[in-house]
Amino acid sequence: MGPSIAAVQRASQLFAQPNIRTQLREWHVQQMPLMEMVDRLGLSDLFDDALRAAVTGLKPDEVQVIRDAFLAEIDSAGSATDSSMPVECSLASVVGPVTVTAATDPAGRPVARVDSAQK
Repeated sequence: MGPSIAAVQRASQLFAQPNIRTQLREWHVQQMPLMEMVDRLGLSDLFDDALRAAVTGLKPDEVQVIRDAFLAEIDSAGSATDSSMPVECSLASVVGPVTVTAATDPAGRPVARVDSAQK
């Protein structure tokens, strides 16, 4: 999710791997907290305090938007290795809360759109 270039690059690399997507699917179905997924994937060091607070501060319906987008992408990707994370975020940095809304990308795929909650 978002602003840390290193976090996005590393998460994207992991998401491209079918075995990781299979694990992510299980975790989403189990309703595992998002930051627990980050920690289990070994991405903790890429999430500073502000980004961690933004993720843990998401409302339940925002977390569900993320889960729905990820599950749809995982299910459609199958064993492909060119699948991309279904997140749309143009934030350069996180300095406070964020909002997550359901959207679609140009190809019509569901994505989770992340914006700053501070307008």
